[in-house]
Amino acid sequence: MVLQFILGFLASFVAATPPGLLNLTSLKISLEKGKEKSYNFAFGVSIIIFFQTYFSLIFTNYIHSKSNIESSLQSIGVVLFSLLSIYFLYKGIKEKKTQKIKKSKIKNSFTLGLILASLNLLAIPYYCSVGAALKSYGYLDFSQISILIFVVGSSVGTFALLSIYNNSAKIIQKKIGLLARNLNIFLGIITGIIALIALIKRIN
Repeated sequence: MVLQFILGFLASFVAATPPGLLNLTSLKISLEKGKEKSYNFAFGVSIIIFFQTYFSLIFTNYIHSKSNIESSLQSIGVVLFSLLSIYFLYKGIKEKKTQKIKKSKIKNSFTLGLILASLNLLAIPYYCSVGAALKSYGYLDFSQISILIFVVGSSVGTFALLSIYNNSAKIIQKKIGLLARNLNIFLGIITGIIALIALIKRIN
């Protein structure tokens, strides 16, 4: 059970690491309104991540139960990790300048966290691909208890990463441009390698 929590934590921690709308908004709130407000935002985001991850794993489990073919999960993993690799590489190459955050009229940071996280549609295919890959390699079964522990881990991982952004806001603000380029390219390479490994296993 500890393994499921750690895997969920790492999956969400990695997903939330590259500078994007959620973590940069959290950083902005920390700089302008203080850490308390930014933690409220992070809490709102983490709640949505909880439900998005749960839905993703249930959906992946549904596909598996209908097809009843183990290779179907591997195929899903190949496609989704390939798409994620392309996305991260494109984003890493494109972002040559420091990202800017659009101003929001929503004053309640908790509500803002709920709304922005809900609009982050990439989270669902990401967790579907992670769940499919972990299942195919035997690291995650789709029992309710395993799913819940993984989901809790993913929610905690997101909150932990956003907390790092909040507490290191001034430092990250100065380094954010270089950080964004390096992390997105790095994640693009990693997800590409995972897709390749999954494809090789699928063929064999």
